[in-house]
Amino acid sequence: MMRAMGRWRLLANAGFAVVVLALGAFGLFQVANRRWQVQPTFHVRARFPTVVGVEAGHRVRFQGVDAGVVEAVAPPRNPGEPVELVLRVDARLHHLVRVDTTARIIAEGMIGARVVDLKPGEADAEPVADGGMIRSESPVDLADLIEQAGASLREIDRTAKAAQQGLEQVAAIAGQVREGKGSLGRLIQDDSVYDNLVSLTNRGDRTVEAMEDNLTALKQTWPLSRYFDARAYLERDRVLYHPGARRVSRSLRAEELFEPDRALLTPTGKTRLDEVARWFNKSSQSRSKVVIAAFTDHEVDSDLAEALTQEQADAVSKYLVDVHGINSAGWFKKRKVAAVGFGGRPPRLGENETAGEPLPSRRVDIILFTPQI
Repeated sequence: MMRAMGRWRLLANAGFAVVVLALGAFGLFQVANRRWQVQPTFHVRARFPTVVGVEAGHRVRFQGVDAGVVEAVAPPRNPGEPVELVLRVDARLHHLVRVDTTARIIAEGMIGARVVDLKPGEADAEPVADGGMIRSESPVDLADLIEQAGASLREIDRTAKAAQQGLEQVAAIAGQVREGKGSLGRLIQDDSVYDNLVSLTNRGDRTVEAMEDNLTALKQTWPLSRYFDARAYLERDRVLYHPGARRVSRSLRAEELFEPDRALLTPTGKTRLDEVARWFNKSSQSRSKVVIAAFTDHEVDSDLAEALTQEQADAVSKYLVDVHGINSAGWFKKRKVAAVGFGGRPPRLGENETAGEPLPSRRVDIILFTPQI
């Protein structure tokens, strides 16, 4: 009886081991199949100026169909030379991958993983040889698109402001003409000329308002809204106006922080920001919002002053966030930190909410707004 039980137990153990080995083999086969290591395949190569995060093992698709994997990524031999991708592709698709096929690096969705997409060529082209080189398209990075869109929108903003100033001057001239002032006013007494000037001014005002409305709508469109929100470009003049919040701040002279007329922090500047971080940790609450505002004086050209102070505010924000984590508001919570450069133009609202000695023109303010209602 004991011998019979021993045989059955031995058989059960052997059967269990066979099942485990079969499952393991099935799993290995699936992994190999996923990496296109058991099917017949062929290789093609493509070169890109940059591969924007593509690594070995990333998927290759042909017209959306899973077609293979990236087998290897060969870095350039010299700076500036292209990066070469070696693609392992299903042999069943060899007749479809022609010599004029184009490889593109795209994202699956807006924020998905990178894949290499093979764009078909002409139907009468020859199939590419095994290991042959195919054409490629330079990948487009979302950050580059947002930066380019931001530059265009800032240019539109400046153009709208210049147009507004010009129309105000036209309106002033029209008023003088109407009152008979100046040489033009004395020469032109016809009311119809004045009315035409007024009509032109009104149409110009409506055009400028429409441009500003369109610009605002673009700034609030995803993903551009995330870019402008991070740079505090939207509602710049109102970023310091929080009527329902308690305001505390520290001001630092620009010469304490940066090299002259630059946005590079000096060792002394980093030490001063370390002191500000200690003050911040004592004064801030989880609900506090942080605004870093940079200012300069009228000695700097207005466009250059805006660019300089924006980069100075960004430099202070990056140091305080990266080194001292001022954007942390607790477990899994992030505090909004807005960095704004005002150039030589002080904001219309909120700057003079605290009494005290006049502040220096060239400075950076670190401001905490804590809601009270």
